[in-house]
Amino acid sequence: MTEFQVVGDKGQAAGGSVRRPTRYSKSQSVPEVVRDHANAFPDTVAIICDDARLTYGELEALSDGLATYLVSCGVEKGDVICLLVPRALETVVAKLAILKAGAGYLPLDPAYPADHLQYVLDECRPKVVFTTGNSGSELGGLGLPDSRIVDLHTVLQSLGPGDPSRLPSIKGSDLAYVMYTSGSTGRPKGVAVPHSGITRLVLDQNFIEFRPGDMVLHSTTISFDASTVDVWGALLNGSTLVIMSKANFSLSDMRDLIRVHDITFVNFTTGLFNIFADHADEPMPSLRHAIFGGEVASAPHVKRFVAAHPACLLTNVYGPTEAACIATTFTVPADFDASELPIGRPIAHTDVILVDDDLQVVAPGIEGQIAIAGDGLALGYFNRPDLTAERFVSIKTIEGTTRCYLTGDLAVMDENGTFHFRGRRDRQVKINGKRIELEEIETALRRHPRLAEAVVECRETGGVKRIIAYLRPREIQDMTNANLVPAVMERLRNSLPAYMIPSTALVMSDFPLTHAGKIDRARLPLPPIDDIQPVAIRSRSEEILMRLWRDALGLEVVPADRNFFDLGGTSLQLMRVHAGLELELGQRCEVLALFKHPTVRDMARFLDGRDQTPSRATAADQRAALQRRTMAQFRRSTP
Repeated sequence: MTEFQVVGDKGQAAGGSVRRPTRYSKSQSVPEVVRDHANAFPDTVAIICDDARLTYGELEALSDGLATYLVSCGVEKGDVICLLVPRALETVVAKLAILKAGAGYLPLDPAYPADHLQYVLDECRPKVVFTTGNSGSELGGLGLPDSRIVDLHTVLQSLGPGDPSRLPSIKGSDLAYVMYTSGSTGRPKGVAVPHSGITRLVLDQNFIEFRPGDMVLHSTTISFDASTVDVWGALLNGSTLVIMSKANFSLSDMRDLIRVHDITFVNFTTGLFNIFADHADEPMPSLRHAIFGGEVASAPHVKRFVAAHPACLLTNVYGPTEAACIATTFTVPADFDASELPIGRPIAHTDVILVDDDLQVVAPGIEGQIAIAGDGLALGYFNRPDLTAERFVSIKTIEGTTRCYLTGDLAVMDENGTFHFRGRRDRQVKINGKRIELEEIETALRRHPRLAEAVVECRETGGVKRIIAYLRPREIQDMTNANLVPAVMERLRNSLPAYMIPSTALVMSDFPLTHAGKIDRARLPLPPIDDIQPVAIRSRSEEILMRLWRDALGLEVVPADRNFFDLGGTSLQLMRVHAGLELELGQRCEVLALFKHPTVRDMARFLDGRDQTPSRATAADQRAALQRRTMAQFRRSTP
């Protein structure tokens, strides 16, 4: 197996040659930059996942073979290829191969409901859908008449040598990926991003410096645009990408991976960063730079992290998918002592201005809507020219007229040119880094035949954001029908991703109205958790779990026999519970145990009578074994 090529901080590679930073050019494509690294340093490790390693030379050869296969399947420049696969080494190879074939990749979470997947696939009509064994079975009920469904592991094991001469010429302006976000019109929208959106983000930047010797952690979901920073930040700079193979990983899993591989760069969502900062008691000396974003930053968590990791740069990042992930950044100074964090200044190759309702630029100190320009702008919304024209507009500045994306976010710029976030112009919210249009949930609810009206609000209780649905039934008998809410929510789960499902719902005969006759959202009540009976704590485990659940869910009372997710819990909140549980117990506990035992009582029984017999191989273990076979087959077939 190929060993690491040692690369120092100053770019001195083994053998004496000097590796200089890759320069940014708007015309460059992603494969062009990766190919340069592969040609210059083929033996440097590009990707690590579990015990599998792939060098830049092997990555180039394997992706050439897969790209040639795609072209033989009829894939043409500008087509879309769907990735319905988990975060894995093979997934990164597939991304590069898709780009080499001239197509754009469409990453989708296999856990999305069938209705959501069907809508996205119908709109994009991918030529090929890459799956793995588990995700492939999810496509059985979907209509995909124009798509070739391919098991990624199988095709990688049977690839012949690639033929680069059959691959098209790619430019920086060509489509690289389509990322779907929540839509205010009641349907999700696909953001089409060019190659220049990626290269501009991670090359010649003013907020980050990827180095050839860096070890970059990839723990973000592939359907989340922040993964662009992980994957291409590493591979476009000759660094090594270290993949978190577990789908449901714990804080301990992440810290172990950081220590084992001496991770130097990590990319957090704000929620995950806060958990990491709350448990920052263990030193991570290899960390050189951490970035986080997706929601409003918490100053106390930032101060906690900086105090625990004084040698690690910490940067708060801001930016929408339509501007290729990041537009402004603020690197926290060592003596930071403010009560809130700014979102900072524009990154390189990016311009940010504030405009009023008439799209006129406002002066410093005046609140305005954030408009973003520069090389990172998306091509537009996939197959949505009307929405593209509405949000991507021409704005006159002192430099001339420029194409900008209107974010809907409000901010103020101070006299130093630093931007401070001030909220939204509409009802879009961010929860766990995911963008959610409340109107999309309302539209889905209103399709239910038993509802006359539905309203959705996001409320924060106990420091936790919760989506609440308010339902007005058509028939009076449904006011007391205990089956109404479960029936409505079950239908909603079949059409929307899990992160958009309300944590609770309240049935109301009428909604409060303003004097103008509109729904008075401010007067909608917070629904109580019903049917909670006082319970006697049976063990120390139950007492610990009750306390951890209350803190994570922002609730005063937690029922002992209610499912964590039925109470509005998310996987990120469960990660917080797990981290606290390991701290209280003083020992390791698999995070999957909390998924398997999702009530306080069941989990307490598991903890108090823990079975020490070896467990069956996990899905991650099975994927790792399949990955090893794939890489072994590839190396045997390569001259």
